[in-house]
Amino acid sequence: MIKRTFTGLALLGTLSACGPFGPGPITGGPCSYETSVIEGTVTEVDEDGALFMGEEGEFWVTSEYLGTLPEVGDTLTLQRERITEGTCTPEIYSVVDDARK
Repeated sequence: MIKRTFTGLALLGTLSACGPFGPGPITGGPCSYETSVIEGTVTEVDEDGALFMGEEGEFWVTSEYLGTLPEVGDTLTLQRERITEGTCTPEIYSVVDDARK
């Protein structure tokens, strides 16, 4: 009797881990990034970030990566990390050189 109860509890615990109350699918995981250095000139600014025009076209950088917001016409050199594998943050920017007016 005790053996059956223990087996039933073990089975119930295993099934509940797979059901709606157990852990969900794993997201994120190990991510890989391609790093490049890009230069861009600010074409628009708002409280959320700045739109840049660079060699590869327009790109948006959020204020969290910029610190102090630049002004339209400022040129910044940024390190861009673009995700190549995994499901982490798609792009990460760091200011390398700040050539503001």
